[in-house]
Amino acid sequence: MTEVLAALSLLRQAAFVSARLDAALREHGLTADRWRALAAVEANPGSSMADLIDALVIPPTSATRAIDSLVESGAVYRSPAPDDRRRVTLQISAQGALLLREVEPIISLVYEESAVSSVRGSQG
Repeated sequence: MTEVLAALSLLRQAAFVSARLDAALREHGLTADRWRALAAVEANPGSSMADLIDALVIPPTSATRAIDSLVESGAVYRSPAPDDRRRVTLQISAQGALLLREVEPIISLVYEESAVSSVRGSQG
């Protein structure tokens, strides 16, 4: 039963952090999923949608929505893979890289808040 309670607590914490990120990133046109997708594309240039789905552990529809939004805003672009023109790869744009740098302080603040909250919760 302890493991179940720990898993529930972890899921609750993840939901809290995701909601906090969504609120904090909203003014930059991002959500937690969009930010995660943008960071993953930057870390893995030339990745495919399948690669992104595996990296983020999110449903394909969520990944598609996140990437479509990032493409529409100019933060990410799609291009044919050099070795297989049927496959599409993802690249971050200069605008997308700048956006990631702009939101770094927000991400750090949310991380610090969640770490403090987690410590307090484990002491309670």
